[in-house]
Amino acid sequence: MLRLTALGEAVLFAVLVLAMALGLSLLPGGGVALYGWTPALAVVLILVLTGKARSRTAWADLGYGCSGRRLWLVAVAIPIVVLSTGYLVASAGGMTGLALPAGISVPRFGITWLVLLPAGAISAIGEELGWHGFLLPRLASLGRVRAGLAIGLLWAVWHYPLILISGAYHGGSDVIFLALFTATVVAITFISNELRMATGNTWPSTILHGAHNASWDQLRSLTTRPSGSLDLVAGESGLVPLLLYGAVAVWIIARRRGWAETRSPAGSGAA
Repeated sequence: MLRLTALGEAVLFAVLVLAMALGLSLLPGGGVALYGWTPALAVVLILVLTGKARSRTAWADLGYGCSGRRLWLVAVAIPIVVLSTGYLVASAGGMTGLALPAGISVPRFGITWLVLLPAGAISAIGEELGWHGFLLPRLASLGRVRAGLAIGLLWAVWHYPLILISGAYHGGSDVIFLALFTATVVAITFISNELRMATGNTWPSTILHGAHNASWDQLRSLTTRPSGSLDLVAGESGLVPLLLYGAVAVWIIARRRGWAETRSPAGSGAA
């Protein structure tokens, strides 16, 4: 049975989740069906290896025991506003047209979006249980900035095998895309971290993640005659989403409010 510090568990988590991502990316289709659940699997393995799997406290500390409802609306609104703005800017710049898909009415489009929001959140649990349920509490003592950078970079790099090896996600992407994608993931991480630490709960960050994915899926269905530069400006990690998510992240950092003042799941942490 392993005896690890919080930092030791974080390092082991990083090794496991990257190893599983690399292994799945070598399979036909990139192992897409399982890929998003590798962070959760890494958590389960660590809890088993450290003898904590039978502890109710260990599972409760993952942050899915209460709702954190007061920030649900914020978690939904941020990605909807950010991604919608990106596509509107791209449309205004002539990089794409925007129109409802054939045979889809405005009410049906809106209802589909509403259905995709909770579905997206459920599908994001496999990742969020790892990034913000397990990893963030173990890195919270590093402070807001260092924890945000560490988790954000790991989260971005975790996607790389799926992008660069299997091509199942943003296949054929170049260095510019990877830079924008990585920076956007880091910016989103600062927002997700704040939602987790402000509520002591993982549901708000999970809902933000799901709302991001659902909104991207819906909005890209509106594009007509998209140019090759569309994903560099809009999409899920174009320049506009990066700037807007980044602005929220900078505001969070600039507030300089210490995590010790919030309900930190790992005790207190420096700003």
